[in-house]
Parts: sequence; structure tokens; C-alpha cells
Amino acid sequence: MKFYPHLFCLLILSSWSPLHAAEPSKQQQLQRDIRELSNVLTSQKGESKNLQSEVTQLEKKLGEITDKNYQTEKKAEATLAKLEASGRKQFKLDAELATQKSGLAQQLQAMYTAGEQSHLRLLLRQDAPSDISRTIRYFEYMNTSRVKNIQNIQKTLKEIESVRTSIEKDNKELQALNTTLEQQKTDIQKTLNARSTALDTLRGDIRFKEKQLGKLKTDEANLQAVIDRLARKAEAQAAAIAQKSAKTEAEADPPQKTVAANKKTAKQAKADDNSSSTPTKTRFTPNQAFSTLRGKLSWPVQGKIIHSYGSSRNEKQLWRGVVLAAAGGTKVRAVAKGQVVFAGWMDGYGYLIIIEHDNNYMSLYGYNRAIYKKEGTIVNANETIAAVGNSSGQSQDALYFEIRQGTTPQNPARWCR
Repeated sequence: MKFYPHLFCLLILSSWSPLHAAEPSKQQQLQRDIRELSNVLTSQKGESKNLQSEVTQLEKKLGEITDKNYQTEKKAEATLAKLEASGRKQFKLDAELATQKSGLAQQLQAMYTAGEQSHLRLLLRQDAPSDISRTIRYFEYMNTSRVKNIQNIQKTLKEIESVRTSIEKDNKELQALNTTLEQQKTDIQKTLNARSTALDTLRGDIRFKEKQLGKLKTDEANLQAVIDRLARKAEAQAAAIAQKSAKTEAEADPPQKTVAANKKTAKQAKADDNSSSTPTKTRFTPNQAFSTLRGKLSWPVQGKIIHSYGSSRNEKQLWRGVVLAAAGGTKVRAVAKGQVVFAGWMDGYGYLIIIEHDNNYMSLYGYNRAIYKKEGTIVNANETIAAVGNSSGQSQDALYFEIRQGTTPQNPARWCR
């Protein structure tokens, strides 16, 4: 069989030409698909961002309403206490009035028994002048006493009327406060429902889970930056105080005293280490130095630990604190005395409050619905500082709680009992 190379080439070219002609069309379609997918992803990113912003705004609104609700509750409690005090005062005044009326009645009965013309009959009697003078003085005393009793009764009646007016006013105010409380509770529930709806929509976004890990890392880095800043500030202040103290001691005493002080410090540190390894059963003492309270602190809220310290948060992160499940609105209490060094919103932690204690220790309280203290405020142990919530997109009401010394996280379970 004879081979015709030109004919073979022609056949190859004729068969390849349609495929080659179809490629630009497929490429154009692919480019159109890519542009469409890119537009969809851009749109979804915008929707996700808008939904996240909506959830954040709802959580901040919830915090404001909860704070107002807390203030209204305090006013209602104060008004109720005032009403109770007014009630006790009215009871006392009623008893005084009854006593005063009884005394006046006895005086009037005595006068009635003596007769209306007792003074005239006394003068017409042929008694000794000294008896007449003594009897007149007695009647004058009785009249003065009667007038005084009448004045006291009038004064008591005015006080009773004033108390009754105050009670009526306080009752109206209490009713108004209770109405406000009910409205605020309704607003809180509406906001919670709206947040829940927005959050469900956000969680339905197909890109939400992909972004979640990156967002958690960013949130953790932001918190770490705040902790680092606060720790550096505390260390600088401690160093300045120590330098000033050392300078004062060096000027006042010979070096031997410094050596003795160092020995004493080392001895105290050893004692602290021993006390740490063997937790004491001493009852918790409020406002005691934080560094002495290992194993004796009370938890900031009563609840179940749903995420423990050091457990896996995701494939690349561990929990640096604990998460305590508790009902929304539950009062969060400071675990020890200290100063509020941060109070505000932080993405990933919602309404966050950080309290600085002695020896560079800090306690952190996150996910709150609202916070009640401002930066710079001194708080005591067991003092209410916030309300449990699920801010910054948490799936349930809970409190995020951390303890740190400087920038180093501590296991809260070793501190709280």
C-alpha cells in the first residue's frame, strides 16, 4: 500500500480544525464562570460582613438595655427600701398619736369632773390663801400641759400626712419603675430574638466556617496585644517602685541590710512555693492579696465548665481560660479586689472587662451581655461587675474567664474552689 504523506496531513488538519475552533468558546465560557463565581464570592463576603456588623450592633444594643435594666433595678430596690422605712415611721407615729390622744382624753375627763366654773368656785370657797394659790398653779400647769399635748398631736398629724404623701409618691414611682423594667425586659428579649435570627443567618453563610479559624487567631492576637500592653505598664510601674525603694534603702542603711532583705525575700518565696504545692483549706477572705489566694477564690459565676483550660479549641488552638455556662443576665462578680484596667468591646470576646490585681496578676471576664464598671474603678471581691451573655457571636450564654500573671495564662481551676 502506497503512503501519501500530503493526504495524511490534510486529513489530520481537517479533523483538528473543529476542536481548535471550539477552544476559544470554552475558554470564554470558563472566564465567564470565573467572573460569575468571583462576583458571587464578593457578594457573599459583603453579606457576611454586613451580617456580622448587624449581630455586633444588636449585641451592643443589648448591652446598653441590660445596663439600663440594672440601673432601674437598683432604683427600684432603693425605692422599696424607702417605702419600708416610711412604713415603719408611720407605724411609730400612729402609736405616738394614740398615746397622745389617750393623755389628752384623760386631761379633758379630769377637767369635766372638776366642772366648768372650777376657778370661780375656788375663789368663793373660804379656804386658806395658800391652798387657793397652790390650786390655781395646778390648773395653770394642767392647761399648759393640755396645750402642749394638742400641739404635739397637731405636729404628729402633720408628720403622718407627710409620710403618707411620701409613701403615695414612692408607690407611684415604684409602679413606674416596674413598668419600665417590664418594658426593658421585653426590649431585651426582642433584641435577643433579633440577634439570634441574624446570627443563624450568618452561621448559614458558606464562608463562615472558612473564616472562623482566621478570625479566632486575629481575636486572640488582639487580646494578647492588650494583655502585653497592660503587663508592660504594670512591670514598668513595679520596676519604678522597686528602684525608688532600693535607692532609699541604699542611702539609709549599709549593704548588709540589703543582703538580709534578699535572704528574707528568698525565704518568703520558698514559703510561697510550699503553700502553692499544698493548697490551704483556709476560708476565702475577701480583698486579700491575690497572690495569696491560690485555691481559695470563688468562681465569678455559678455554672458548668463547658470548655476547660488547655482543652482543644480547634485544630490549631487551645483554650487559655475556661468557659462557664450560665443563664443570660446572671451577675458576674469579681474574684478578688483590684482595679479595672480594660472595660469595653473586643471582637471575639464581646463585652470584656479586665481587672488588675497585685504582683502583676490579672483576671479577664468575656462574652458579657453588659459591663457595669469603667476603667480605673477599684472593685472589691464579690462585687458585681457585669452580666453573663453571648456577645461577639457566641452560640450560648456563658462567661469566658481567664487568670494571668503578666502575659502567662494560669489554670483558673487551680485558683478557684
